[in-house]
Amino acid sequence: MRTSTKCLIKKGLALTLAVTITAAAFTNTESYKKNEPKAAAAQDSSGDSKDTDSKISSAEKSLEELEKKQAELDKKIKETAGSIDTEKDNQAAISEQIDTVEKTITALADSIGELETQIADAESAIAEKEQVVEQKKQEITDGISDLKKRLRVMYIAGSDSYTDILVGASDFYDMLMKIELVKRVANYDNDMIDGLVALKEQYESEEQELNDEKSKLEESLKELETRRKKQQSQRQKLEELYSQSSATIADMEADRELYENNLSEIEKQHEEFEADLQKLFEEREAQKKAEEEKKKKEEEERKKKEEEERKKREEEEKKQQQQDSSSSDSGNDNNNSSGGNSSGDNSSSSDNSSNDNNSSNNNNNNNSSNPNSNYGYQDKSRFTWPVPGFYHISYGVGWRWGAYHKGIDIYSENIRGANIIAADAGEVILVSNTCPHDYGKNYSCGCGGGYGNYCIIDHGDGYWTLYGHSERITVSQGQHVEKGDVLGTVGSTGHSTGPHLHFEVRINNVAQNPQDYV
Repeated sequence: MRTSTKCLIKKGLALTLAVTITAAAFTNTESYKKNEPKAAAAQDSSGDSKDTDSKISSAEKSLEELEKKQAELDKKIKETAGSIDTEKDNQAAISEQIDTVEKTITALADSIGELETQIADAESAIAEKEQVVEQKKQEITDGISDLKKRLRVMYIAGSDSYTDILVGASDFYDMLMKIELVKRVANYDNDMIDGLVALKEQYESEEQELNDEKSKLEESLKELETRRKKQQSQRQKLEELYSQSSATIADMEADRELYENNLSEIEKQHEEFEADLQKLFEEREAQKKAEEEKKKKEEEERKKKEEEERKKREEEEKKQQQQDSSSSDSGNDNNNSSGGNSSGDNSSSSDNSSNDNNSSNNNNNNNSSNPNSNYGYQDKSRFTWPVPGFYHISYGVGWRWGAYHKGIDIYSENIRGANIIAADAGEVILVSNTCPHDYGKNYSCGCGGGYGNYCIIDHGDGYWTLYGHSERITVSQGQHVEKGDVLGTVGSTGHSTGPHLHFEVRINNVAQNPQDYV
């Protein structure tokens, strides 16, 4: 009877152990299967990468053609230099080279933009891949830990051979259960090891892909730096070409004649314009002062009102205390004397209710995305360059032919229609769009005090910027603009012999040298 009971218990334990290990085998096997790499996401990412690579390849082809053309024109300029007979051909080659160099600068800017996009995508992909690789590494570590535990259990339990099972079985049923148990344990061990081997292969493959992507990223970063240096070199070459161009020299001569022939009229226009600006400056300063006085008066009235309310509360509390004291002397319930304290709590809440209105003032010196970054331009100060892609200064600040030039003239043969952008965030305080004379002229039409269509931005802290000779200003007076917002396009309105932007920086309405800021 006892033997029969022991056999039943032994069979029950064997069955339970078989079920438990089988369940564990299925669970761990499924966990390895679930961790197969997802190809769909990788394909989507690959598609985006191919599109970017195609754009970069197209930009590189365009650059190669432009550089080839530059080399041919450089040779032609060199061959035609120094001879009167070939002067016309020389100047034509210089003019064509100026156009080619400007196109090269633009093409480099486009390719730099595409490279920056590719680099950003690569950095994002690398970050995701690093997470996947780390996850696979952790899964392998966990799997090895599970296998070690499994081997330890097997070592402690001992391993039964089929001969031991046949000899040790109490009956045929017990023998079948033990054979099935050993079979399933063996299958489980095989699945676990196969799963770890598959994980290891995935890990090594993805780690290699990660290293390859990092290598490509390093190459892209080096190429980006190379193109930025090449762009800077192209800008220097453009300056040299302008100094050799007779067209540029002719423009300067035309400007000189214009100033000399119309000096009195020009001075009159400038004086009137400066007087109007000074009046605007004084009005805005008076308005700011009035607003400050108003805020100061409101603050004083608020404090006075709070003081009156505080005194009133103190009088009421004092009166209440006297009433409570009188009631106490008459034999009333002393607990009521504590009721007056609730009103005292309101004083602290009232004191905390005031808000500092000055905290709403925004600091406009915020460096948002720099629209000049693709051209290799780096901001010197809070201000950015006002015509991205065009960096030649034909005239700077200083005395010129009897008149004082208060800003810089930004010029290029292809500058007409280029976007004028806000050098920094601020409020548009003046807009003039009344000049219809949008063409080069050897006289001053008088529009906008000689500035034609223009606008002025107040950036706070006394800083103003002026943008003159626009085709048309597209922002409105009173409008808030952010750094890099488009204000209009380059034209030749007002006192202008050709398309360019006249740009000024002023502090408290005193003209500064913009080259110290941009």
